[in-house]
Amino acid sequence: MQWKKVIIEDKFLSILAFIGILLILVSFYLNSWLIYGSGLMIVLIGAANSYYLKHIGEGLLFDNKRVRNRFFIGDPGEWSLSISNHGLPIMKAALTVYFDNAVVPASGEFHVHQSNIDISLPISLSKKEKIVIKIPFSAQKRGLSRIRKIELHIPHFFGFGDTILEFKDVINMEAIVYPKTVPVSGLDKHKSLNPGISPSWFSVFEDNMGPIGTRDYLPTDSFNRINWKASARKMTLQTKEFERITEAGAVIFVNVVDGYSVTDQLEMLMSSVAEMAYYFHKSNIPYSLCVNIRSAGATPFTYIPLGTGRDHLQKLLDILAIADYHSPTIPYERMLFFYKRHIQPAPVIIHSGIWMEASEIYFRDFLRDGVLVLSLKHHEDSAYLEPLKIKKKEVAANG
Repeated sequence: MQWKKVIIEDKFLSILAFIGILLILVSFYLNSWLIYGSGLMIVLIGAANSYYLKHIGEGLLFDNKRVRNRFFIGDPGEWSLSISNHGLPIMKAALTVYFDNAVVPASGEFHVHQSNIDISLPISLSKKEKIVIKIPFSAQKRGLSRIRKIELHIPHFFGFGDTILEFKDVINMEAIVYPKTVPVSGLDKHKSLNPGISPSWFSVFEDNMGPIGTRDYLPTDSFNRINWKASARKMTLQTKEFERITEAGAVIFVNVVDGYSVTDQLEMLMSSVAEMAYYFHKSNIPYSLCVNIRSAGATPFTYIPLGTGRDHLQKLLDILAIADYHSPTIPYERMLFFYKRHIQPAPVIIHSGIWMEASEIYFRDFLRDGVLVLSLKHHEDSAYLEPLKIKKKEVAANG
């Protein structure tokens, strides 16, 4: 059975049953069919009431299919609950649904309890009937909203008690609300100054193995770059043009810890990182994410390797949406140590979050290895990137 059942019988039912039995006994003494019929009716009502309360819910099925929908703040959505009944009829029941407050019901009366919301709806089901209950909602804030509990309160026809059915399994329905973005200036500073394989109009490096065309010869052009076939065809000197290339790729380090708890700037952090991810996605620049939220597996923190594409962006936004103030964390410097030791650094590293003195040694190593290191700063409702500044004497001491 999918449901945990709690039966609440009215104490008056036991008294009524006793009265019915007493009337039957008295009817034998008085030889009265009227009293006997009244007593029998009372006993049958009590027995029917007990049977209904005990067996109601048998054959009640909830379609617990896995659903994960994604929304932006302000988007409309709905919970869709499919319930079928193959047992006793259910009349004038109340279905109560509990879920996280990242989404709020679009209509009707509901109650808010800290981070949870519950809403009750009337429901009736005859035998062999299937219904789909839709609860419209609006995405209210960044986060993950799960349906935490479903309860069905079923009263008896005669009002002598209730049956409460609670769905026992984990409910596989989730709504992920992505963070809103905030402007981040200085994103063009991420460009690496080293050669690589990614095309870039602004790079000083060229892919000499792959000419992409020709142009008119200039006096400053090298003689060995002349394309003689094209020059003969156009009757004027033509110079080979090569694709400009550079290193491309950025890793975003996010420190969500402030002291012994998650920083109160978490919302701003998630919004800033989301804006950077959108920028890298649109520019087709590989990007990675490291967040010092504990994760099971070989990598002890939340990590997305370098990548591009829509699926890659969705994975990153999912992580930004799910992070909350109760997430288990690890020390920032432990994450940096693991990354430095086990993962090939990206050409550009962006630090975001609270700056930890213990992390300086790792960023000095990144700078010494020629990695461009930037720091995310916040100002009111916006953010900006600037080169990470470390004391000169410390750099010199480790140079």
